[in-house]
Amino acid sequence: MNAKRERLLNENLRKLLFKFSLPTVIGMIVASLYNLVDTIFVGKGVGPMAIAAITLVMPIMMVFLAIATMIGIG
Repeated sequence: MNAKRERLLNENLRKLLFKFSLPTVIGMIVASLYNLVDTIFVGKGVGPMAIAAITLVMPIMMVFLAIATMIGIG
């Protein structure tokens, strides 16, 4: 535990920020790709009204994902 604390206090801040933010950024990109694939399938099957619904829900979903990530990280 002490070694982790020392590393957090003494390591370069940019390196630490990149190290801790990279998994979150990758998770958000995957969530966006998931929504993109949903939009493609729904657009081909249901139509433009369904695409509009997905477009309206996307920001809400991203907010929930961000809150869940924030709680999960601590």
